[in-house]
Amino acid sequence: MALEQIDLSEAVDAVKAGGVIAFPTDTFYALGVDAMNESAIRKAFDIKRRPANTPMPVLISEHYQAEPLAKSFGHSSQVLAEQFWPGALTVVVPAAEDVPEVLTGGLDTVGLRMPNHELGLRLISETGCGLTGTSANISGDPPTKDWQTVANAIGDELDAIVIGECGDASAASTVVQIVDGEVRVLREGPISIGEIESALGRQT
Repeated sequence: MALEQIDLSEAVDAVKAGGVIAFPTDTFYALGVDAMNESAIRKAFDIKRRPANTPMPVLISEHYQAEPLAKSFGHSSQVLAEQFWPGALTVVVPAAEDVPEVLTGGLDTVGLRMPNHELGLRLISETGCGLTGTSANISGDPPTKDWQTVANAIGDELDAIVIGECGDASAASTVVQIVDGEVRVLREGPISIGEIESALGRQT
């Protein structure tokens, strides 16, 4: 593939055709495919050299895009989404029945996030679907904010690279799940446990 900057419409067309793209987010470069396209998800796992037994998060640009992905979105999860989206918070919720099992890693949940990144949001909006948001690197390698690093590592296997700058976050997103009314922080990132507890406390 050519490594010069491409028109965003080409990346959108690639996603709609079942391809795999790399694009910048507020954290790191991500591998993006249609989150409801099982074969495309498997391609992304192949590119990462990672067995398809771990869940991939999904990035959305509008709250309505969560509807085909989430079986339910409880009150506490909604509070956190309203407080921290767009931003570096992944909310794990029960997955809808039609969500591909390969996306969830065989679990009954799916992680959703709305990135705080103008170009990323525009890309997701134009594709009209949730995009996978796993880091654009070979498994075991560190995530990167540099498109050239992505191109050198896996560029020949991608259908498009959206060239742009990632955000300033120095860590992957915070991941939370609400279980029986209690918040579980599965991974702490830019948003602290204290901030999450405070947001929920203001609503109780």
